[in-house]
Amino acid sequence: MKMDELRKECWNNALNAFGTAYIFRKKAEKYKKLTSRLKFFGIAVPLTVGATAIGYGFNSEILKMSVILALPLTIIQLIVSLNAIINQWDNELSYSYESASENLVIALGYETIAKNPPKKSDLIVEMQVLKTKQESRDMQDDKHSISERDERMGMRYALRNYQRPCAGCGIVPESMIATECNICGNF
Repeated sequence: MKMDELRKECWNNALNAFGTAYIFRKKAEKYKKLTSRLKFFGIAVPLTVGATAIGYGFNSEILKMSVILALPLTIIQLIVSLNAIINQWDNELSYSYESASENLVIALGYETIAKNPPKKSDLIVEMQVLKTKQESRDMQDDKHSISERDERMGMRYALRNYQRPCAGCGIVPESMIATECNICGNF
């Protein structure tokens, strides 16, 4: 393989890893928001009832109304908490941060050797090291659902970052506003 082809492959691999990093960064944002809301309401509802009891007394009408309002919220909280436990939101959050970080390191590694390639034999060795890391990360990432919508969004983000035209629509994305393209849009 020629040097130009190796460098092109590095840029393609950087683009893929960069897009995957974006996908998992977005997943981390989603799980952080969900777990933060869950924690907030898990404390806010009982705290409100307790503060009402302390402030107005145990036999007050306001406390009775607080309990009546808090009961459905508590039931919803329990259902959402059960869902969070079953779907392992905390694990997904930490995995998403880890994957985003490692994919970004892989992308930057490919970028570095594509911009300033060492001699061909060293380039091949460095590429193989990065390919091994990327294959390992991809196998782990595949265990965490990535939808086609997520893949298109990651592709658009990476194409925009690297100022490359999309293979489907031929446009270099300038924003993250979705288009009708089935490769870099429709998300």
